Amino acid sequence: MMFILTDMSTKIQFTILFGEGTLENGPMGVVANGFKKSTKYVENPGSKSFADIFNWLARGVRVDLSTHHLMVQTFVNWSNEAVFWELMTIENTEQWQSYVQNGLQRGWPLVLLARCFPNNQANVEAVQDVAVHNDEDVHNEAPNVEDDTQNQNIEAEGVADEGEIMPSIVQQMENETMEAAAVANCDDLSDEDEQFVRPTEWRNPGFGTHEAYDAKHQEFEYRENEVVVGAKYNTSAAMKDAVKRWAVSMGKEFRVAKSSPSDYDVVCLKADCPWRVHAHKGIFKSYWKVTIVVEHTCILDGVQRTHKNLSTEFVANEIYSMVMDRMHLEPGMIIRHIERKFHYTINYAKAWRAKQRAFEMRFGTYEASYHNLPAMLETIKTRNPGTQYYTIEIEDPNGGPSILQRTFFCLGACVRAFQYCLPVLCIDGTFLTGKYRGTILTAIAVDGNHQLLPVALAFVESENTESWFWFLSLVKAHIVGNRPNVCLISDRHAGIIAAIERHLASDWPDLHSRFCLRHMGANWHDHCRNKDLMDLFKRLASQNQERKFKILWKNLDNLAAKNAGEQADPPRTRPFSDWIREVPKKKWSLLYDTDGRRYGIMTTNNAESYNMVMRGVRALPLVAIVEFMVYGCSRYFRQRYLAVGPTLSNPNLFFGYKMNEYMDDKVQKSLLHDVRVIGTRELRFEITCKGRSSRGIHRNRVVHECILTHEGSIQCSCFKPTLLHKPCSHVIAACREASIAPMTFVSNYYKKETIAAVWEHEVYGFAMVDNFVQEPEQPVLIPDPATKICHRGRRQTRRIRNGMDVAEAGKSKKICTNCGQDGHTYKRCPQQDLPGCAEAGPSGNPGDGEAPDFRRRSVSGYGSFHQDPTGPTRPSSGRHSVSSSRRR
Repeated sequence: MMFILTDMSTKIQFTILFGEGTLENGPMGVVANGFKKSTKYVENPGSKSFADIFNWLARGVRVDLSTHHLMVQTFVNWSNEAVFWELMTIENTEQWQSYVQNGLQRGWPLVLLARCFPNNQANVEAVQDVAVHNDEDVHNEAPNVEDDTQNQNIEAEGVADEGEIMPSIVQQMENETMEAAAVANCDDLSDEDEQFVRPTEWRNPGFGTHEAYDAKHQEFEYRENEVVVGAKYNTSAAMKDAVKRWAVSMGKEFRVAKSSPSDYDVVCLKADCPWRVHAHKGIFKSYWKVTIVVEHTCILDGVQRTHKNLSTEFVANEIYSMVMDRMHLEPGMIIRHIERKFHYTINYAKAWRAKQRAFEMRFGTYEASYHNLPAMLETIKTRNPGTQYYTIEIEDPNGGPSILQRTFFCLGACVRAFQYCLPVLCIDGTFLTGKYRGTILTAIAVDGNHQLLPVALAFVESENTESWFWFLSLVKAHIVGNRPNVCLISDRHAGIIAAIERHLASDWPDLHSRFCLRHMGANWHDHCRNKDLMDLFKRLASQNQERKFKILWKNLDNLAAKNAGEQADPPRTRPFSDWIREVPKKKWSLLYDTDGRRYGIMTTNNAESYNMVMRGVRALPLVAIVEFMVYGCSRYFRQRYLAVGPTLSNPNLFFGYKMNEYMDDKVQKSLLHDVRVIGTRELRFEITCKGRSSRGIHRNRVVHECILTHEGSIQCSCFKPTLLHKPCSHVIAACREASIAPMTFVSNYYKKETIAAVWEHEVYGFAMVDNFVQEPEQPVLIPDPATKICHRGRRQTRRIRNGMDVAEAGKSKKICTNCGQDGHTYKRCPQQDLPGCAEAGPSGNPGDGEAPDFRRRSVSGYGSFHQDPTGPTRPSSGRHSVSSSRRR
């Protein structure tokens, strides 16, 4: 099968008037009578020069430029209120391009009047110079502008074939002219080429043009931006889109007169215009064929801003590739694109609907995705060994198809890669923002270069104890397996805590649960309402030295007590020790992290970062989200293995680039330390750190003790080697004194071979099997109707701001627990200033005499309050997530 690439472009219809006729002035301006007429299409007329058009017309009307002069004129209407046609002569390229641009924008009928006049001897050479300026064809051949009426004769007027016209002679002369022009345009003709002249039929489509033709028979034949008799289309949608595109390019509106499975007929919207297009599909045909095309005779009344046939489906077809390239494309950008290309304006709602329709064309509808999701996951499982997926279906109480409640999915390559990642999983949930409510649960692993690896994904109804227990049980069974001492870092969600403490204690006994530092800091900020205290708490939680940890704790206790006594409301009077006492230190403190299970990862930013990556697809159907994960993982594996692969053959590199940067920094720092050997049989050293104080200022010396062994165990009083599983600057200084390579004490997870083992696996796609976007006739699985989002208008916000947003945005605001307003506390709340008994109303209640207050009041309470766009005011919970926020 042979294909030839094509360069499809826009073609515009022109009406050419020629021969003898008269020009008269009428009530609507200049009227042309008696001229012969022919309709031709010009490819990209705005990019042509006037010399191209002049030569094209001269060959078409067969003018002998040595004896006659060709004048090119056209009709213009510069009035916006009435129709008054004027005659304009075109003499140069600037005038030609200006005419084409204004004609397309204003909707003029594109008409060229070609008239011949005898030449004066003075201007014969000038005309010839114009004619030979550029001898290229405008549309590969001259416009054979013979009149449409075959019985009329053309009188002799100095043309090259003057006299009686015989069709056979004319056709032979045209062929000879075309062959001569083709030979003249050839730049590289050898003697061998002249002996084997290319046959005329070789210049037919498939040989000489730039259009794509299959070596096999092409069943569908149609042109770009025009509809002609005999055009064939494979589907009715393609045929209707071609008719609309043609009508919009001409600036004409139409209505559908008949639409059936076998016939499609449209007519002009103006009753007095005979324009009509009829297409038919035969009983035994697999294509639609245009059988009738009648030209327009109507003219536009003026510049139109809208077009009746610019439907949502038409705009979706136009912007499909744009939306697929930039899925965040705003409706305003779609509006501007339509204005630039078609010179019409669409409203914001139509642009938004067109974008959603483009998504449906690519990914299917939301309802169909629930039906197609299990089939897609089964295909992925078949092509990727080790892949697992599970679904939970519930019966529809109304008796319909089953409801797909939950789906779990893990890719086989990611499961195998996790065995070489750090034994840490960051788990988090984020909301679906499409047509139906739901939550995406994710488990994210990290390699030795701190690169993310999504190992599991689940669609559930919401974040609760049952959904988290179901998700974590499958993570344990199919991802963690027998790997011991895996650490889970979460955002302290109540469902996660309950699932781990109540249900997973027996099934996953060696599980280590830790809390995210940022979420703990946000909770502390909600308690103390002071950003400085929150930052001090983060320093305390990240501290790895016991001496500094005790100092920071004491300072935080004192400042918290002071802040509670002077600035905080009465519900927030407990100091830091009372607030944090209920949370074990190993859950939030790096110093008390048993055996360094965190590997220095203090937050769930890994999961939050992946949620941010998925932000653009959370509003799409479920099959689109799974496709995004599969092909995103494929890109991760390919790019990261290509990055680490070349280092495997470099003997001077032992670790990944992150660990190499860390070791270089610590080696430079170790050069500033003083080392003293104090061990007798042990490799025990005292490391004195260099003081950072300025000259003349006394500062206590900082001394650490290090113990090294040849077996690879290591101890340091700063605890970094134990907590981070990599040597600190003190250990590197001791290794230099003991002539031991410090790389011995680096965890194997940071070595380049281990990192390469993470990303060496293959991911196989599913697109070659099916796209899974078909609309089922009888769906087997449907979404829960109760989760459908029913709201009108544009989504007001992408996220509800929570305590973490306020805490990390800047200086916190004072919030009154009485009225819920900002800028004051309950002590200075203006709503407490009630009138006295002298101003009381008839009931004797002092509040009766108060002036009416039409402001909406919030319910007072101890917690901070946030306005829920979908419901009444509700108190915020103790869990604050960055990207797991509810959308409208």
